[in-house]
Amino acid sequence: MSTPDSSSRNNLIEDLDFHFTTTVKVRLPETDAMGIVFHGNYFTYLEVGRVEYLLNLGLAEGLRPIRDFENVVVNAHLDFKSPARLHDVLSIDVCTKEIRHSSFTFAVKIRHKSENRLIASGWTTHCAIDENFNPIEVPASFRSTIANYEGWKSQT
Repeated sequence: MSTPDSSSRNNLIEDLDFHFTTTVKVRLPETDAMGIVFHGNYFTYLEVGRVEYLLNLGLAEGLRPIRDFENVVVNAHLDFKSPARLHDVLSIDVCTKEIRHSSFTFAVKIRHKSENRLIASGWTTHCAIDENFNPIEVPASFRSTIANYEGWKSQT
């Protein structure tokens, strides 16, 4: 499986159509002594966006982030563009970039809501797994739900 390098993948992120957005407000424990969001907390924002996206599609259930199968994050990448500060309201744009045999990638853009300023962009790649943590094929029901929502022609 070949993977684009980070610069080409992020260029692709800028060109993607994002059909889903949720918001978060920056809280005090997420910031450093200067009131700027600590870089590691952006990955929490990615998780919030991804879970809300999946809930919106009916693919999340209870404590399981994906209803029909288990998955693990195998790659996470962010490029930081500008700072977010205490009490900023952030828009988190999420889409599914691709689904492969046993993996799928969510693309994310984090923007300052009122200024529409890009704060960060990146992705997480996930692997569908069985109970022994072995890769499995991404289920057809997940593929078709995502394909319909994202407006893909075919995802088989």
